Amino acid sequence: MAQKESIRRWGQQPNRNLIQRFFFESAIPANRHGIGTLLAIILFCWTTTCFAGGSGPAIGFKVGAQTLESPFDFQKTTRARFEVELATPRFGNDLFDLALTFGSSSLGSYHDDFAGYDDDVLIEEHFLDHYSLTDIRLAGRLYPLGDNSQVKPYVGAGVGYFWFSDSWEYEYYETYEDPIFPGVFHTYGESGDGRDTLANGLFPFVTAGLTVPVGSNFELQFEVQYHYDKEDAGFDFGGPVYMFGCHFRF
Repeated sequence: MAQKESIRRWGQQPNRNLIQRFFFESAIPANRHGIGTLLAIILFCWTTTCFAGGSGPAIGFKVGAQTLESPFDFQKTTRARFEVELATPRFGNDLFDLALTFGSSSLGSYHDDFAGYDDDVLIEEHFLDHYSLTDIRLAGRLYPLGDNSQVKPYVGAGVGYFWFSDSWEYEYYETYEDPIFPGVFHTYGESGDGRDTLANGLFPFVTAGLTVPVGSNFELQFEVQYHYDKEDAGFDFGGPVYMFGCHFRF
C-alpha cells in the first residue's frame, strides 16, 4: 500500500492550490510588461527634457517598511522595502515634479521536506521557495509651498505595476534495493529550478512626504505611501508603506 508522510517541515506552508509550480501561465504576456515599462521610462525622460526648472533632476535611494496582506492568507505582514527613485526637475515655480520609482521586497523563504515508502521504495521530495514583490511606479507630486520654502512638503498620486514572483528549487529521489544483490541500494534523483510570476497587475497609490535640503545638491526625504487594489490571483499586497531616504540633485 502506498504511504507518504512529512518527516520535517519548517517555515510557512504555501497554498499550493494557488501556486502551480510547473504549469503556471501568467495572466498577461511578459512582452506587455516590457512595453509598459519602456513607455513609462520614455515618458519620464521626455518630461525631464521639456519641463526643466530651477532645480535639477534627482536620483534617490530609500529604505523602509511596508505592511501588506500575507500572500498565504495568514495575517498582515511587515517587510523591509528598498526603492530607487528618478525625479524630474521641479517646474511651475517649484510646485510640481514627476517621479519614476522602482521598489522591491523579499517576502521570505519556505522549505518543505517529504519522505515515505511506496511499497519497498523510499521516496524523498524537497521544495525550496524564495518569494519577492517588485513594482514600478509613476507619480505626479505637488509642492504647495513652491519656491517659498527650503523645506518642501508634498502630496502626490500615481499608478504602478507589480510582480509577485517565486524562485523555486525542487529535488526528488527514489531509493530501492537491488533485486539481484540484496543489501545493495540504488538512488535515482532529479532536480529542477525556475522562476514563476504568481500574480501581477496595475494598482493606484497616493503619497505624501517632506524633503529637507542638506547643502546645495543633497536632500533628505521622508515619505508615506498607500497602495490600493494591489491584488491578483487571490493575493493582496495593498497597504501602507513608510520610507526614509536621500536625493542627489544634479
